[in-house]
Amino acid sequence: MPKDFDVEEVPPDGLARFDDFLAASPQGTLFAGAAWLSLLAGQLPGRVVALAFAAGGETRALVPVWERREPFLGATAEIPPLTPYWGPCLPPAGDLRAERVKARDHDVLAAVAAEIKRRWRYARLACHPTLADVRPLTWAGFRGDARYTSILPPVPEDEFLASLSSSLRNKLKQGEGLAVEESGDAEPFVAMYAETFGRRGMAPPVAPSFLRALAAEFCGSAGAIFYLKKENGEAVAGRLVLWGRLAAYDLLAASFEEGRGPLGAYLLWREVRAVWDRDLPLDMVGVNVEAIARFKESFGGLLTPYYQLAAYRSPLVRLLAAARRRFRR
Repeated sequence: MPKDFDVEEVPPDGLARFDDFLAASPQGTLFAGAAWLSLLAGQLPGRVVALAFAAGGETRALVPVWERREPFLGATAEIPPLTPYWGPCLPPAGDLRAERVKARDHDVLAAVAAEIKRRWRYARLACHPTLADVRPLTWAGFRGDARYTSILPPVPEDEFLASLSSSLRNKLKQGEGLAVEESGDAEPFVAMYAETFGRRGMAPPVAPSFLRALAAEFCGSAGAIFYLKKENGEAVAGRLVLWGRLAAYDLLAASFEEGRGPLGAYLLWREVRAVWDRDLPLDMVGVNVEAIARFKESFGGLLTPYYQLAAYRSPLVRLLAAARRRFRR
């Protein structure tokens, strides 16, 4: 049986008092903080909160949640769009021995699993790569698999370029001389984003208002849109990057038709340089689709697994949830 913890439901505007906890947590990315949860709460249907688990007056876990009410499913807890990591944030190891840390974290993860399964008929998590031991969740009935991202730690530029294939270096040379602008203006990106998904015959996962609100909240202080511009000053490709204390995140990319191909590779290279100038690693935010993986991994980086897990109250709920996801596509 899971040990008892005090569980508090914290709205986004109440998360400021957990700033110190998140700043110390190995999983405490900006995607678990007040600004991101406030953005989600203002742009998505349903309810966004964090569950705070405490024992002995100390916070032992903070778990962000996006709650939706689905036809035939009832209350569910989903991973929000554009959110690469959405799972438990735990305290740092500190001076504790490894066995004590494991016991402490296993206790609270078992409580997290029980609380989530009690509240929601269906729930999904995307655990940060530093949460490598998710067994208490799987022992409680969560199922899933390893997903992958690629992380580029800062290295000297000449060393990095020498590590690339000759074909990629040639692509980067084709963009030399073109301007790359670091901007907070979302409008060109909104148009590129719509066209990018239109080429695939798909609807974008978020509305233009979401992109505008994201840029307004984060660009400048914790992010930017990098635009590649032609000689006439027209932006033809863009990449939206966010950064926090742990890393920068290559969150979104979009382009008009003329910005594809080698120019896209050059824009990513300029983004990498700008992130490294801030002395941060760049998290590629997923290399799970083959075409995207081949492109992003051509830049090297450390292939890094993370776990995406789900729990269903019954086999019928699982079937309904799968059907619902297919319908959304």
